[in-house]
Amino acid sequence: MKALILSGGGSRGAYEAGVLSALAREERFEIVCGTSVGAINGGAVAQGEAERLPDLWRGFVKRKMVRLRPEIDVLVKLWNELRSAMRDPAQDKAAHLWRIIQSLPHLRHAHHLFDVHSLFDGANVRASVEEYANFAALRTTFIVGVTNLSIARGSSFAYFPPERAAEREAFFAIERDANALTAENYADAICASAALSPIFEPLRIRCGDGVTRVFADGGFTNNAPIRQAIDAGATEVTAIFVEPPKSVASEHEISTVAHIAPLVLEANASRMLELDLKLAERINADVLAGVAPGKRYVKLRIIGPEQPLELPFLNFEDIDAIEMLFERGRIDGMRALEAEAV
Repeated sequence: MKALILSGGGSRGAYEAGVLSALAREERFEIVCGTSVGAINGGAVAQGEAERLPDLWRGFVKRKMVRLRPEIDVLVKLWNELRSAMRDPAQDKAAHLWRIIQSLPHLRHAHHLFDVHSLFDGANVRASVEEYANFAALRTTFIVGVTNLSIARGSSFAYFPPERAAEREAFFAIERDANALTAENYADAICASAALSPIFEPLRIRCGDGVTRVFADGGFTNNAPIRQAIDAGATEVTAIFVEPPKSVASEHEISTVAHIAPLVLEANASRMLELDLKLAERINADVLAGVAPGKRYVKLRIIGPEQPLELPFLNFEDIDAIEMLFERGRIDGMRALEAEAV
């Protein structure tokens, strides 16, 4: 069975969507595994609607996916006005002071500041997911990578078509922390997979055992769920990544907490990916050598950019950059198809 692995990467997921737009024309996958923005892209593929990805990403731009929570936004605006009032010439201070006075009533939004669990409001992410998410349209096995904060462990939500009952039973026997993906939790699971803390708030989801648990971005524990694909029965794996090999990694500037969280995730995800690929390659070598009873050979194909994608992790508003990454991904996807045909 052919499996598709879609990693996280924030706004750089536009590149991943471009690759998918090319692959979907020629290839079909029985298993789709996605984490973070890969879960968002993966939902469209698992529903057999990869052609909707360009419109989905244009919708991200229109909706302004990254928006400060009201409790934080009012304080940021007040601080900016105060700083400008102290810095600007005397003739401009009156205007700043007037805007400060006008903003004071809005400080009521800051009342619950210490109760919030994120910097940004995830309502627009939710709206974008709900716009296309249709559980009844799922055509393939779909596995959504998440981090279960309630038990501090990597986990997943998984759906198997009725004809894949044997694979479903085998998967849940191995992945004991996994939850069934259902019509009730479908959108929740995708949003949770993309809830990069502390940027977006984790989600509370009622699990199959009746217990409500807290779930966050799957990239913290498994940004590229190759193992889950193999546990679901994959014999061929195509993994799409939005980061190039670390040998050509670019330097990053650190200025706010919104920059730190994605970079920590990126470093952790890169290391996990490296270990997962090494493990898969070692198992393949052992299978070929006849010293891995119970294991099977898994064909691996990796698709990703040769150079760093020059787009900030949270920049979902630059339509030109998004379109450029999508096209870059489409070209790399076509190259992968051509290489496969040789």
